[in-house]
Amino acid sequence: MFMRRILGLIMLLTGLTILVLALIGAYYAGDTIGKVAEGLSSNLTLAVDSLDTAADTLELSRNSLGDVVTGLDTIVAATANASRTLNDSRPLIDNVAIVTSQEVPETIEGMQAALPNLIEVASVVDATLTTLSSIGIDQDIPLPFGGSIPLRFDLGINYNPTTSFDESLRTFEGSLEGLPESLRGLEDELQATNASLATMSNDLQATSDNLSTINAWIADTGPLLDQYIGLIDRLRETLKQAGDRLDNSLRLVRFGSVALLVAIGLTQLAPIYLGWELLTGRRDPVKYEHVTPSAEEDHGA
Repeated sequence: MFMRRILGLIMLLTGLTILVLALIGAYYAGDTIGKVAEGLSSNLTLAVDSLDTAADTLELSRNSLGDVVTGLDTIVAATANASRTLNDSRPLIDNVAIVTSQEVPETIEGMQAALPNLIEVASVVDATLTTLSSIGIDQDIPLPFGGSIPLRFDLGINYNPTTSFDESLRTFEGSLEGLPESLRGLEDELQATNASLATMSNDLQATSDNLSTINAWIADTGPLLDQYIGLIDRLRETLKQAGDRLDNSLRLVRFGSVALLVAIGLTQLAPIYLGWELLTGRRDPVKYEHVTPSAEEDHGA
C-alpha cells in the first residue's frame, strides 16, 4: 500500500510537471514562433525595400548614362570638328608665313630703296610749293586825283606745313628700319605655330576617338543595367512570394506546435487522475475487498 501511494505520488507529480511544461511550452512556443515570424517578415520587407532602392538607383544610373552618352556624342563631334578646323587652318598659316616673311619684307625693302629718291623729289616739291605759296601781289595803287586802287593777286597756294614733306618721308623711312628683318624672323614662329596646330589637331582627333570608344562602352552598359533591373524585379517578386509562403508556414507551425504541446499536456490527465487515486488510496484493493462482502451481507439481510 505504501508503494502504491509512492507510485501514485510519482505519477501525479510527473503528470502535473509534464502538463505544466506542455502548457508553458505551448505559450512560449507560440510567442517565440510569432517573434521569429515577425523578425523574418521584417528582414524580408527590409530586403524587398533594399531591392526597390537598388532598382531605383540602377534606373537613375541608366537615365544618367543616357545623358552622358548624349553629352559625349556632342563632345566627340565637337573635338573632331575642332581637329579638322585646326588641320584646315594650317595652309592659311603657311600662306601667312610666306606673305609675312617673304613678300612683305621684299615690298618694304623696295620701298626703302625708293625712299631716297622720293625724299629728294619731296624736297624739291616742298621748295617749289613754298615758293609758289609766296608769289602774289598785295598793295594799293594811288590815283592822281586822290584815292587808290587795291591790287591783290596770288596763285591760291597756301603751303606752310608744320613738318615738311621730305622730313615726313625721312621719318617714315626711319620707321621702316629693321622691319623686314623682324618680319622674316616671324617665319620660324609661324612654322612652330603650324607644327603646334598639327600636334593639337592630332591630339584632338585622338581624344575624339578615345571618347567615342568610351561612349560606345557606356552605351553598351545600358542594356546590362536593364538586365540587372529585370533580375532585381524578379528577385523582389520571389522574396515577396517567399515571405507570403513563410508567413503561412510559420502560422501553421505555430498552430501545430501549440496544438501538439496542448495535446501532450492533455494526455497527462489520465496519469494525474490515476496517480491521485493511488495517492489518496481510492484504488486500494483491500478497501474494495471489505466493501464487497458487506454489500453481500446487506443484500442477504
